[in-house]
Amino acid sequence: MNHTLILALLLVAFTAHAQQTAYTNFEVQQAAEPQGGFQALNQFVAVNLRKPFLAEVANKKGMVILKGVVEPDGRIAEVSVIRSLRPDCDLEAMRVFSRFNAWKPAQKDGKAVRQQVTFPIQFRGNEPVLYENGIAIRYFNNAFQAVASPDSAVIRFETPTDTLGIPTGNLVFFKRDNKKWKKDGEMEFFRNPVRRPMGKEPVFSVGHRDATYKSFGSVYTVDKQGGIIEERVYNLDRKLIHSLTRNAALQVTRLETLDDGQTTVNTWYNNGQLKYKMIHPQYIGSKTLPDQMLVFYDSTGTQVVSEGNGQVTMQERVRSAIDTNRYSVFTEQGLYAKGLKQGRWTGQQADGSHWYEEQYDKGVLTVGRSTYIGQSDTLTYNQPEQQPEFKGGMQALSQFLASNIRYPAEAQRARAQGRVFVSFVVCQDGSLCDFDVLKGFHPAADAEALRVVKAMSGQWKPGIQRGRPVRVKYNLPINFALN
Repeated sequence: MNHTLILALLLVAFTAHAQQTAYTNFEVQQAAEPQGGFQALNQFVAVNLRKPFLAEVANKKGMVILKGVVEPDGRIAEVSVIRSLRPDCDLEAMRVFSRFNAWKPAQKDGKAVRQQVTFPIQFRGNEPVLYENGIAIRYFNNAFQAVASPDSAVIRFETPTDTLGIPTGNLVFFKRDNKKWKKDGEMEFFRNPVRRPMGKEPVFSVGHRDATYKSFGSVYTVDKQGGIIEERVYNLDRKLIHSLTRNAALQVTRLETLDDGQTTVNTWYNNGQLKYKMIHPQYIGSKTLPDQMLVFYDSTGTQVVSEGNGQVTMQERVRSAIDTNRYSVFTEQGLYAKGLKQGRWTGQQADGSHWYEEQYDKGVLTVGRSTYIGQSDTLTYNQPEQQPEFKGGMQALSQFLASNIRYPAEAQRARAQGRVFVSFVVCQDGSLCDFDVLKGFHPAADAEALRVVKAMSGQWKPGIQRGRPVRVKYNLPINFALN
């Protein structure tokens, strides 16, 4: 027998031996369970599950039952359907369940072993939506509640939409006038490229906005295949109420929910395990209240902060302070007491480009020190970060604009009026750069708004992060109104 054949037989034998039997939960001393319990898995599924758009159109509801194998290293494998609902719902259920790889493996005879598991995923009913000739149609009553029948509706939305549920055209509003529908308004559709680090595929921001450039409804950041990387939801008042961020595998890593003036933030590790839950309180006047940490889990699934109390070590991938085209791991350590930072906190980038030490009293920073590579002096500060500001504040900015803007004669003759949105970057020295007209209404007015914004260069206080000036992007609306 030649050596190649012997080697092949040995590999087959090793693979067969390595692939252990998958036990049932009755055959093990300790059954496999999600880190954090089934409540953590249910929350993960609820956040990540996205009902397929055509299933929404059909208002399909019901349960998909899945089976899989929890491996000794806590991963889920061999996921399949044992009770089907419909093909697109089955695929979505499998996608989500396969992304949760934060299991405590089963134990048998003191060893981690493979175990079979089953799990149900429920698709619930949804608000009625019709889909005709590529147009999504939704009906609402006087209380702006979705209704299925146009006979009981007074408002109708029509949106060109692809089969994935992503808008492709303007959102048009209709109101009922007796038995007829009359157009009442329209929201502009936009699809803008989003800047990403070099080497990454381009993505686009897609959604609707009103005449004042404020977003309405869902705004998606999508890749070329239609995968949703981010989703932000705005209510009727154009206020952000919900925000989701996904990783490259389209798994939710951050959820922000805004309610009653505060933001609740949940984050997850890439294996699906909950990382932390935190509250960003509301502003009181110009005063910012400190964040409140509720729970925190380390990367092994151990809860290190309970009811706001505990010592944590947090790691995050950030841009290097040496070279913003590179990334580095930023590690922070400190104590939470009753949800608030307390005592000494430290942080440093793995590449040595940045280090800080801060002292906190009930969540309030009392003093901070930081160093940056290439900078000999240690910086001291009493605010972790400050936003850029026009010298003299908003009142001085308004006065500057009022004194310097000249309504172009060409725009006046055309009876053109509206708002120009200009974006720019406030640089470390207070100068301005990277100007861009995001939205305008007349070429002459757009040019005038851009001229005035450029004239503000050098009159801004830069943004500050841990004692060091940083570049900050700023958006500014400029009004042109005829008397």
